[in-house]
Amino acid sequence: MKKVLVTSVVAAGLFFAAPQMADAALGDQTLRVGMNHADVTELQEALKSKGYFTFDRATGYYGSITADAVRKFQASNGLKVDGIAGPQTFAALKANGSTVVAASSSNTTSTLRVGARGAAVTNLQQQLRNHGHFSSAVDGVFGPLTERAVRSFQSARGLSVDGIAGPQTFSALGQAAVSGSTTQAATSTTLRQGTRSAEVTRLQDRLRQLGYFNSNSTGYYGTVTTESVRRFQAVNKLQVDGVAGPQTLSRLHGSNAAAASTASETVSASSSSSSIGSSLVSSANRYIGTPYRYGGTTTAGFDCSGFVQRVFSDVGVSVPRTVAQQWSSGTTVAAPSVGDIVFFATVNSGPSHNGIYIGNNQFIHSGSSTGVTVTSMSNSYWSARYLGAKRIH
Repeated sequence: MKKVLVTSVVAAGLFFAAPQMADAALGDQTLRVGMNHADVTELQEALKSKGYFTFDRATGYYGSITADAVRKFQASNGLKVDGIAGPQTFAALKANGSTVVAASSSNTTSTLRVGARGAAVTNLQQQLRNHGHFSSAVDGVFGPLTERAVRSFQSARGLSVDGIAGPQTFSALGQAAVSGSTTQAATSTTLRQGTRSAEVTRLQDRLRQLGYFNSNSTGYYGTVTTESVRRFQAVNKLQVDGVAGPQTLSRLHGSNAAAASTASETVSASSSSSSIGSSLVSSANRYIGTPYRYGGTTTAGFDCSGFVQRVFSDVGVSVPRTVAQQWSSGTTVAAPSVGDIVFFATVNSGPSHNGIYIGNNQFIHSGSSTGVTVTSMSNSYWSARYLGAKRIH
């Protein structure tokens, strides 16, 4: 197998990335969402040859489209449906063609109802899960929970609501996948830290496309995803809570979603206070996840005042270096507004820690145990140590 270098581009919401290695054969390792590898290219080609991978070409990147193709193959061939290409999936892919169920032969036009069992039900449950209507275990048993999910989907698509998955329901499920109504379904739910689902993978894929998420999509909503959502919310002037609810998902998947690159825009010192405040928040969010470093003033690590100084410098405003100096140079305000510096007494009675107020009673700062993060001022630790706010811009 020859080594190949492909420039990474984003197209139709899918990342094309160069395989990192090219010396392993398909099946030598387990493949899952987020991987870039030549083996992923082979997997996609194998799935494509059987009608499961419908993207126009193999990309080498294991994203949500590949995971969905694997799930469909697994469901049709009586395997565990998890979207992960492991030994059993590879064995089925490599089996004699006559023993492998091709996508075209999958019986998705039959009628399924309560009491049905088998791969067709597994496939139905997975499709309903992908569209945000089924949150239970995919077990291949058409019980009350599956019936309820079918009714929910039928109602959302304007179909006759009978809880029976017949030709019209399957047709609508297929059309939803093509038309992108998975986004519509996703915007009616709420995703938060601790959630693990295909919807989270799509959320991560979209955040990465817009420049907010720099990790591999995993389908798990952890702290990295939470902070990425916070950044997106701040830049798009939404409530900054790290929870992907209907408003956040609607904006995220809509055409008016602001990319992270807009957060690097700077303003002149003569700009209005509100404009500077907004730009300060946008700049600050770029550094979420940067580690804490005592005396640090660079992206290798910030202390609290070094972080504040850097963010203000990004928007063309010069501030002193230390917490005490920043406290002395600012104008006291009764209540903080977006872009003001909030101060805390953590060591003695004077100011020893600070951050930038971002609205909704939250501030962004470089904490010694957290690095750059967003924190609520209602937190019992910080509320008890709050000294006041200063305006420097």
